[in-house]
Amino acid sequence: MTDWRPRLRESVIVQTEGDELLFLCTADRTVKRFAADAFVKRVITLLDGTRTYAEIERSVGGSQPLGEVLQILTEERLLSRVGNLEGSFARLGDDRAQFYDRQLRLLQDFCDQGLTDLSSGVLLQERVDRSTAVVCGVGGLGGWVALSLANAGVGTIRLCDFDRVEPSNLTRQALFCVADVGAPKVEAAAARLRAANPFVTVEPFDRRVTSAADLADLVDGADIVVNAFDLPTPNDTATWVSEACWPDVPHILGSGYAYHIGVLGTTVLPGESACWTCVRAETFADHGRGRMESLVGKRQKAGAIGALCGLVGTILAWEAIRVLAGLPPALSGRWSEVDFWPLEIHSRPIPRRPDCPTCGERRGGERDRPPGESKESKEPNEKAREITP
Repeated sequence: MTDWRPRLRESVIVQTEGDELLFLCTADRTVKRFAADAFVKRVITLLDGTRTYAEIERSVGGSQPLGEVLQILTEERLLSRVGNLEGSFARLGDDRAQFYDRQLRLLQDFCDQGLTDLSSGVLLQERVDRSTAVVCGVGGLGGWVALSLANAGVGTIRLCDFDRVEPSNLTRQALFCVADVGAPKVEAAAARLRAANPFVTVEPFDRRVTSAADLADLVDGADIVVNAFDLPTPNDTATWVSEACWPDVPHILGSGYAYHIGVLGTTVLPGESACWTCVRAETFADHGRGRMESLVGKRQKAGAIGALCGLVGTILAWEAIRVLAGLPPALSGRWSEVDFWPLEIHSRPIPRRPDCPTCGERRGGERDRPPGESKESKEPNEKAREITP
């Protein structure tokens, strides 16, 4: 206890007026109010992780009131679970610690919020470091996914595409440049990712996929698979990816972007969430389309712009990172699309179907809400409490 170095979470801002303390938790958008005297305010200013409990006690006097203050702050999750933050980064080595510095601070706050079973952001980073992700398609969407995963430090990234870089690809992504035109996409993308982060391994697969069998070796041992294929159709490729991944590998399906709509799709956690078969059963008959035949089909070329491709791609990468780190996913158990014009995400719940031929009977667990979504309101809230020892 005397060696403990208590530290306020870095995402917490503290303001005071009179005998009141206001804690602004910028990470989870909560506001907490406390009645506090001069002793408590003095303690708060010393909680920067540079002083041990014993040193703080000597500065303010009074072990019992100090312990009571710190207990309340701990219960309210206002203190970090790591006292010496920069010291904890040293576990990764100097180069990695500097490279991932800002990311480690964010991951630490996830730990401090109780969003993970781990106490240290460094341990979360190590989970990501040890993981393997597969990106199916490295065009306007998959390129953004792959780059974000590489920047985050996903240990092994497998890229699959059969196409070559074309001039029209250049405005929609951040991997290729004019000099890459004509080169295999996976080779050009791999070179860019290795340059972006020297700590990751990139494995390119120059391959045309026409069935689930073509993906078997890619998904073997993977921790997440993101579908960014669009040929022959996103539904066909989602089906192949789903079949290749089932029943062991988490996968993100249905993703794509054209014109005003970005399809975020769904995250399938085998045995926990709705599978692709459940999604198709829920959505196939929308607008009576199940009874119809195509008169004018999907265009081979669709309108796109890099900023919007990037928006969808980075959202999907963030979802993949959450799965890899063991954080609650946001897209599981629902089907989501982003409407770019009003900048709104629309989601519909997709429950597991007891009669689904793929995922079978529900196997426990509450499914009225998507995994990871709290029962509590997401709006800012205030909590008043006394913190007087």
